[in-house]
Amino acid sequence: MADILRPIIRMFVITLGFFAAFLAAGTAFVFLARLVVPEDFGRIDELELTVTLAVGILGVSSLFARALLLPAFAVIAGFEFFKLRDWLSHALAGGLLALAAASLPLAGTADAANAGNPAWDIAIRIACGIIGATLYWLIAGRNAGRWLPSERAKANETGDIEA
Repeated sequence: MADILRPIIRMFVITLGFFAAFLAAGTAFVFLARLVVPEDFGRIDELELTVTLAVGILGVSSLFARALLLPAFAVIAGFEFFKLRDWLSHALAGGLLALAAASLPLAGTADAANAGNPAWDIAIRIACGIIGATLYWLIAGRNAGRWLPSERAKANETGDIEA
């Protein structure tokens, strides 16, 4: 029974990490792209600001998650299969996925100061990808591939113990 439960729990943790990563990336994007600025916190009504933040964060997160669903799960499957558990590989993969998503047009993402600077928008997206990948690593990436049977366990089962 534990053999069946282990991959099911792992898939749940991966899905939870995926959604948390895209919420973190969306939150970072809303603040880094200056869709909400610190001056808004004292100027706008609390309810209006809360709704703006919730809709903005969920909207941007859903755009990112929709665009990167299949590539992200392909990267996650590769990390699980090759048992890559280090933070750096997750952060680089998040940055590369965000770089791939940099071609997505998101309306209203450039503020007046950076309207003519596409490099700034790409840098923001890469930073958001790294932030999201770091949160994914904290939730699910540190245990990538641990649910898979190891080569040592296979050797013990067949009786071919060399060592």
